[in-house]
Amino acid sequence: MFIKTKEFKQNDNDIYFIGNLADKIIINDNYNGILILDNNLELIKKLEIFDDITVYSHFINNVDEEILLFCPDNECMVYINVETYEYKVIYLKNGLENLIFSNLYEWSVNGLVLSTYNGEFYSICIDEKIIEKIDYKEVERLYPKLYKFYKESTKQKVIKLFPDEYIAIIEEEKRNINAFNYKEQTKHVLNNASINFIDIEFKDGIFVLVDENIIEIITIRDKEILHPDENYIFLKAKFVSKLDCICLVTLSSSNSNAGYSKIDMFQISTL
Repeated sequence: MFIKTKEFKQNDNDIYFIGNLADKIIINDNYNGILILDNNLELIKKLEIFDDITVYSHFINNVDEEILLFCPDNECMVYINVETYEYKVIYLKNGLENLIFSNLYEWSVNGLVLSTYNGEFYSICIDEKIIEKIDYKEVERLYPKLYKFYKESTKQKVIKLFPDEYIAIIEEEKRNINAFNYKEQTKHVLNNASINFIDIEFKDGIFVLVDENIIEIITIRDKEILHPDENYIFLKAKFVSKLDCICLVTLSSSNSNAGYSKIDMFQISTL
């Protein structure tokens, strides 16, 4: 069920990033900062950070409403407290600027632990703006759930990880996809995925496959197809929770004008 559209039509406003944090939606504000929207797509805060910021990925803490933006082109990370709108820039130096962090991570009291695609772990102290490499034994001792999740997921062909819920999206042969919850030891299966997706989302048994020209929303009972507006392509999709339902928020961009982007919201399940 379609709910609402938010259009962005500004000169040179290239919206390419979207993330969800609790009941908020975060997008890049051109290359200057971020926009924080509520779950009705209304603007809460425009936060200017610095010129030419480019967000590669992000790491969220839903409990305390924190987000860490990974900006390798700027050789830094940006920590943002989404409740207070305070932010800190943590610069990557002395070889750290060459690291590419994966989406396997865990937040702690003072910061978080990130992993790289080649299996290294780094501890980030937000207050001190310090990043230090830590070994496997320390990860296993201090972050046993993260370590177990890492060891189990490396045995599979992982497409995407959802570390907050300890869920891994695993690709089996013949285009079969499993969403495996390592915490609860449960599995949801999607057989014979029908599109070559560029991104995938999963929540409460619902698979979302994202391609530029189509989005498939697949539940146990049925499948729904979304198409972008004429002359637009899909970029991303994210789940967001409202009081009585689960919604899907999609980001699409105009093929002919990079300054035209739009966010659409669809209700896909009741809670």
